[in-house]
Amino acid sequence: MPALKHLAAWLALLSLAACASSSNARPDLSPWPEIRPDFRAGALRLRMHEYSITFAAAVDVAATAIEQQSADAAIQRNALIWRVRAIPEMRKACFRLEPVAALVDAWILARQMDQLFSQGAGTSAFGTLQPEAVTVSRVLVQQLRDIAGSIAVSPQTLEDFEHKFVDPWVSEHPLRDVSFVRESPIARFADQSRASGDVFQSVGTMEDLAVTLSQQARIYLADLPRQVRAEVDLMRSDLLPPQDLATMRGDLHVSAAAADRLASTAEGLPAILLNERRIVLEEMNRQRAMVMEAVSLERARAVDPIISAFAAERAELLRSFEAQRLATLEWATAERREAILDVHRALAVSMEAVRGERAIVVADARRLVDAALLRVAAFLVAAVVIAPFVAHVYARVWPRRWRGRPE
Repeated sequence: MPALKHLAAWLALLSLAACASSSNARPDLSPWPEIRPDFRAGALRLRMHEYSITFAAAVDVAATAIEQQSADAAIQRNALIWRVRAIPEMRKACFRLEPVAALVDAWILARQMDQLFSQGAGTSAFGTLQPEAVTVSRVLVQQLRDIAGSIAVSPQTLEDFEHKFVDPWVSEHPLRDVSFVRESPIARFADQSRASGDVFQSVGTMEDLAVTLSQQARIYLADLPRQVRAEVDLMRSDLLPPQDLATMRGDLHVSAAAADRLASTAEGLPAILLNERRIVLEEMNRQRAMVMEAVSLERARAVDPIISAFAAERAELLRSFEAQRLATLEWATAERREAILDVHRALAVSMEAVRGERAIVVADARRLVDAALLRVAAFLVAAVVIAPFVAHVYARVWPRRWRGRPE
C-alpha cells in the first residue's frame, strides 16, 4: 500500500539522522522576484504538513458522503478510488523536503483534481453528486492559493507565478481518471531552478529534519488505519464484483430469514427436532468459520507482499546509507592525510630555511674571528719586528738627551 511504503521511507530516514549532516544556508531568491526574500522555510513546511491533513479530511468526508448517498456501484467505486488514491498522492507532494517544491507540486495536483472533476475525464464520475466533488476541489485549490500568497510579494506576482508555472503544466498533463496517476512536475522545475535560482534548496539543521520526519511519521500513523480500511474495501470490490456482492448479501438475508423460521418452528417440536436445529446451527457456524478463514487468507495474501516490499526497500535504503557513510569517511581520511603531508612539507621548507640562515651566521662569525685573529697576529709580528729598532733608536737618542740636560 502507498501509505505503508511512504511510512517505511520516512522511518528509514529517521534512522539516518545520527550519521547525516545539513547546512544552514538560505537559498538565493534574487532570480525569483515572485517570492518574498524573507519567507521562512520552516513555517511554509509546517503549513504544507497541515494542508495535507486538511486535504485528507476534506476528501475523506466528501468521498464517504458520496458513497453513502449513491446507490450506483460505479459511483461508489469511483468515490472509494478518489479517497484511496488522492490522499496519498497529495501527502507525497506536501511532504517533499523543499517546502517551495512541495507547495508547487501540491498546487498543481489540486488544480489537476479540480480540472478533472469540473471539465476533464471525471466530469461524470459521481453522477448527480458531481457538484460536491467540484466544490471540495475548488476550496482546496483556494487554500493552496492562500498558502502561496503568504510567501508571494504581492497578489499580482502570485497570479503571474500561477500563469507562468502552474497553468502550463496543468494544461499539458491533465489527470486521465480518478486513479490520480500522474507525472510529477518536480523534475521539470528542478531543471528550471538550476538556471533561475536555487529556490528548491533544502535548508535546516539536523534537529529540524528530525522534527519534520517525526511529524510526517505521526501523520502517516494517524491516517494508517483509515487508509488500510479503504485499501481493503477497494480490494474487496476488485475481488467481488458489485453484482456478486449484492447476490451474496441477498443469499445471506434469505439464509438468515430461513434460519429464523427454522428456529421458530423448532421451538414447538420435540427434542429430535431441537437436535436437528443444533446441527443446522453448527453447520452455519462452520460455514461462517470457512468464510472468515477465506477472508483472512485473502488479507494475508494482500498484506504479505506489502511487508516484503517494505523490508526490501528498508534494506536497500540501509545499504545506500552505509555506502554513502563509507564514502564520506574515505573522503575525510584522504583529506586528513593530504593536510598532514602539506604540514610536513611546510615544516621541511621552514627547517631548510633555518639551516641556511644558521650556516650564513656561522660563516659570518668565522670571518669576524678570522679577521680579529689576523689583526692580533699582525700586531704581534709588528711588535716582534719593530721592537729591536725601537730599542736601538732609544739607545742612540736617550744618552744625547741626557747629556744635553743642564746640571
